Amino acid sequence: MFFYANYWLQRYGRAGEPGYQCDITAAAPGPVKTTCGIELIATHSYSGIEDGLDTLVVVGGAMAEEASKDLSLVECARSIAPRARRVASICTGAFILAAAGLLHQRRVTTHWMYSGALAEAYPSIKVDASLIFARDGNIYSSGGITAGIDLALALVEEDLGQEIALVVARTVVVFPRRPGGQSQFSAYVNFLRDGGKRPEIQELLAWMLGHPGEDLSVAALADRMGMSPRNFARLFRSEIGETPAQFAERARADAARIKLEQSALPVETIAEECGFGNAERMRRTFQRHFDVSPHEYRARFRSTLLN
Repeated sequence: MFFYANYWLQRYGRAGEPGYQCDITAAAPGPVKTTCGIELIATHSYSGIEDGLDTLVVVGGAMAEEASKDLSLVECARSIAPRARRVASICTGAFILAAAGLLHQRRVTTHWMYSGALAEAYPSIKVDASLIFARDGNIYSSGGITAGIDLALALVEEDLGQEIALVVARTVVVFPRRPGGQSQFSAYVNFLRDGGKRPEIQELLAWMLGHPGEDLSVAALADRMGMSPRNFARLFRSEIGETPAQFAERARADAARIKLEQSALPVETIAEECGFGNAERMRRTFQRHFDVSPHEYRARFRSTLLN
C-alpha cells in the first residue's frame, strides 16, 4: 500500500511531497523466516532504530501471544513508541503493544478469534472485535491480517489525501472503505468455551445452534430444561452473560449466514427455516450483527461452487 502511494505521488506530479520509506526491524539484521516459510530481510535491529521514525507498525501472527513474552521485543516497542508520531498493530500485534503498556485505557481491535484472550489478559484495554481497524489518539490497530490493508489505506489517506488513497485502492482492487465489520467474517463458534461450566447449559446451546427454526422462547427452553421460566432465564444469563433471546438471535443469524454462503435458497426461505419468520426481520438482524443486508452478505461470501 505504501509502495503504491509513492508510485502515484510520482504519476500525479507530487514527487516533491514526502512519501514512504519502509524498513523492517528484527532482533538482528538479516533474513527472518515467517510461519509460512517466506523469509523477510530485516534492514535494522531493534537498537538500530534512530529518532525520526514516523510510524511504528507491529505485526502479528499465530505466535503473537508467545512473542509478547519476548522481553527484548516488548522493550523495543516500549522504547520506540514515544519517539514515533503514531503506532499501529496488525492483527495480533496488539498483544505486543499491550505487553509494552501502550494500550492502557485505549479502544483497540484485533483478530476476532483472539479478542477475548486480549481482553482477558489486559482488562484495562477496551477491546472492540467488531471493528476492521480502530484509532485512539496516535494508536492504531487492525483486525485480521488483510485488515492491515484497510488500516494502511486509512493512513495513506490521512497523510496524502483522498485522491491518492482512492487510486491506491483501485490499483490493489480493494474497497476504499470496506463496509461492515469483522463480525461478518466470524462464525458464532465460541459458545462452548464461553458457555459456563454446566454441561446441561452447554448441551442446550449446542441444540439451539443446531435447531434455529425451533421455538427458542424462554418458556419453550425452560420447559426443555425442566425449569421455571424465571429460574431458567436467571441461570442462563449468569452462565452465558446474555439473555436466551439474545443468544437465540445470534444462533439464527449464524445459521442464516451459513445458508447464504452454502446454498442457493431464496432469502425468504432461509429466513423461515432459521426461525426469523420473514425476510424483513432477518434483514434487520443482519444489519445489527454484520452491518450488511443478507443480499449483500451473499454477494460477498457465497461459495463459487454454486455459481
